[in-house]
Amino acid sequence: MHNVDFVWTSDKEYSSLLPIYEYMKKNVPSINTNFVKIKKFLIQNQKIKKTLSKIIVISHDRPLKRLKKIDWEGIYIYIEHGLSPMKYWTYKYNFFHDSDLLFYPGEIFKRKMESINPDFKNGLLGGYPKVDDLVNQKINKIDFCKKNDLSITDPIILFAPSYGAKESSSAGLNNVKYFKNIENLIVIPHPAEYKYASKFGAKIPEEKANINSYINIADIVISDVSSIIAEAAIVNKPVIQLILPEYPGCFPQKDKRNKEDIYISKNRIQKEIEQTNLKDRPFKIPYLNEDWILGHICTPKEIEKTIKSVLKNKDQYINKRKYWASQCCWKADGKSCHRISKMISHYIKTGERKQVI
Repeated sequence: MHNVDFVWTSDKEYSSLLPIYEYMKKNVPSINTNFVKIKKFLIQNQKIKKTLSKIIVISHDRPLKRLKKIDWEGIYIYIEHGLSPMKYWTYKYNFFHDSDLLFYPGEIFKRKMESINPDFKNGLLGGYPKVDDLVNQKINKIDFCKKNDLSITDPIILFAPSYGAKESSSAGLNNVKYFKNIENLIVIPHPAEYKYASKFGAKIPEEKANINSYINIADIVISDVSSIIAEAAIVNKPVIQLILPEYPGCFPQKDKRNKEDIYISKNRIQKEIEQTNLKDRPFKIPYLNEDWILGHICTPKEIEKTIKSVLKNKDQYINKRKYWASQCCWKADGKSCHRISKMISHYIKTGERKQVI
């Protein structure tokens, strides 16, 4: 029997890999699967190494780095942990290009890879496993609103920013102050900032790092450069993207990673920094001449006025939502786990990277 382990370190990785792990565990009996948290300390991981498969699936390189410290050797498959193409780190680092198999969430990610490394041959289109639940989910609005102390009749506003509250005073949860007059508001932090939730009056989802139910129940979804914007567009929710002075993890911010980790040349990175103009093009996608705008955009100070504008015409940017939903998540039809599991299984058994349509 073949073996594959899905390994993770953070809540974001956990929620990205759990759906495909559960699908394969239930539907692919010919492959033995395990779901393993890679710990912080070497001695803990030495115990894990004894039973760990030589084939692993990751959604971040942190578990890979920890395993290499204990001399684990094997092959790894990469599944992206979000749908936002805005972060500069997507395909910037060597581990992406060393992947034995890499799944692009959507066509926009494939275009980023082609711009960075046109010779890369190990990528397949896969979609995003977490989206299956998003598009198939049924929510009882009455029960949900009672549980979350929300009005059933008034519009529900979801604010779910990307991380960055610690790095920048103008990023992430720091913008909650502009929502103080917004009624029927839900604030959900990025999983990396759960520890700040109570300080900002934010809510931590019951299901680890999974806010699908909040997206589905919302009338408007507000964020910045977060994957949440694309996820909301997939289920046709009007979105508002906040224009900020800076976005952690985006150009022109400097990268704190070791130089040895970086695949892209210094000249290319410098060119990207020089081409970044947050005033004129706040949502320009790194390495591409495209702008990731899915609906209304505004500064935090303009949020009340913009919410009113969106509620008057929810479908003003419906074509943009549809376009970017399709570009960020390939075939968001609730069957991503099925297709990805077939491609993983075929690769494990044959060594061939075969695109499943």
